[in-house]
Amino acid sequence: MTKLSIIIPIYNVGDYISECLDSILHQSFKDLEVICVNDGSTDNSLDILNRYKKSDNRVIIIDKANEGSGVARNYGLGVARGEYVYFVDADDIVIDNALQIIVDTAEAKNTDILIFGAYSYYDGKKKNGGYSADKLPWKYLNKVFSAQDIKRSIFKFPSTAWTKLYRRDFLVKNNIKFQEIRAGQDQLLFFHSMIKAQRIALLPKNLYCYRKNRSGAITASKKKQNYSPIYVFSAIEKLLRDEGVFEEYKWVFVSGYFSKATSWLGKFREDMKAGYFDEYMKLLKHIQKAYPFGWWLRFNPTITDSYCKLKIKQFVAKKFKFMLK
Repeated sequence: MTKLSIIIPIYNVGDYISECLDSILHQSFKDLEVICVNDGSTDNSLDILNRYKKSDNRVIIIDKANEGSGVARNYGLGVARGEYVYFVDADDIVIDNALQIIVDTAEAKNTDILIFGAYSYYDGKKKNGGYSADKLPWKYLNKVFSAQDIKRSIFKFPSTAWTKLYRRDFLVKNNIKFQEIRAGQDQLLFFHSMIKAQRIALLPKNLYCYRKNRSGAITASKKKQNYSPIYVFSAIEKLLRDEGVFEEYKWVFVSGYFSKATSWLGKFREDMKAGYFDEYMKLLKHIQKAYPFGWWLRFNPTITDSYCKLKIKQFVAKKFKFMLK
């Protein structure tokens, strides 16, 4: 059996994919397959992949129509044969010797999920950022813990797929997959895996470079322009009911994901904001009716509220709720 499957969704990253593949294929760790899912690229990405495949038989290419990175990653997971699975973005870089380190650590600790840090990568320079190792919850260092140990602490961990090494049979056995939406697709896999894993460990090292502000990337624009927090909320709500753990997680789930949907309201593109506001208000009404126990009961946003004003209103609603206790 191959020890490690690396899955890379690829869409119009011809300027970056060679650097990404070189950072993987030139690692000291060799027992791997690199599953490149070309998601309907219209640039030269597929030509580059074919050149790599000719020179290295560890490269596997899946060529498909464009459906988004969530679908692409699920395709890759369906053909993966490694004992472990690692998801890499095509414009990012894996640090030298990182693969040997994460596989050795996962084997030593017998983990379902191993979580580590990542640098933010700006103009060829590595910097500590929002996903760096120093942001990991130190309370859980030097121990192996389970989903039961972190029921109130899930959002202390990074939700990104590329800061985690997964045991493949853990994902397959529990039918853990990416949500098939255009943005935010890793949230469902993150939450699902973190409520099912029996062995989770932290590795306090930065082993990945996350490229920031790449032109053309979904995350490059500071203005939000999709409804992913609303889609994610609905998917995880269904997941918790299907898994029979709704009561255990409803507070942390609603508070975490509704807060994210609210922050997006203050950052949305003005010419698209009306549509998002309509869907957001439907979500708010649903939450107020279905979950009559939180700060959202006293929350009254308007479409003209700025990000700062929404944060103030949220703070006041939380304070009012606290005073009523």
